[in-house]
Amino acid sequence: MATCDWAIVCDYAFLDITRKVCLIGVFDRIFTPAVPSVHPQAALALRLVGNPNETVDLRAEIIRPTGELLARIEGRGELGDAGTAEVHMGMAGLPLPDFGIYAFNVYLGDALAKTIAITVAPAPPSSLAPEGGRGEG
Repeated sequence: MATCDWAIVCDYAFLDITRKVCLIGVFDRIFTPAVPSVHPQAALALRLVGNPNETVDLRAEIIRPTGELLARIEGRGELGDAGTAEVHMGMAGLPLPDFGIYAFNVYLGDALAKTIAITVAPAPPSSLAPEGGRGEG
């Protein structure tokens, strides 16, 4: 039975010409002035480990801070000759309807294999604002 070795949320994930995993913009929190908001480009990258050429049913669910399902991505694939696979799930326009902690749950078959979280929080006051923060001089 395959397992999820690791999972990471980032802005963009891809394999380079030598088939190395490349992750751009790894994050675990997003700051936004208000919700609902949208993160323009995100990816869930993960590594699966199991038996050579094993068929894997994969599902990723994003759970809102309220406990409701935000999104689900499903697929089936086969591990390589070495019994591994890197999977990248791109998400254009990731909706962020709430402040709080979002869970990214990775399932292999019906078994929960990995959970990672990101936090969506109010943007802190700008450090570039003049003293008093109102543009007064």
